[in-house]
Amino acid sequence: MPSNKVLGTVLIGAAAYLMRNKKTREKTMSQIKSLATPETIDKVKSQLQSITKSKSSNPSTH
Repeated sequence: MPSNKVLGTVLIGAAAYLMRNKKTREKTMSQIKSLATPETIDKVKSQLQSITKSKSSNPSTH
């Protein structure tokens, strides 16, 4: 599993690339808009809520 620093670096790099390349930025945004239907958003929200509920009810023993 990648660390938060590595993930953050990748996200910053991707954002910088999208800011510089208009054609790619427009293509990516259109793809995101087509995927972000209300049904998909609700499904992701419910999955995230179930994950956070299970983590709060089962605290790790690290």
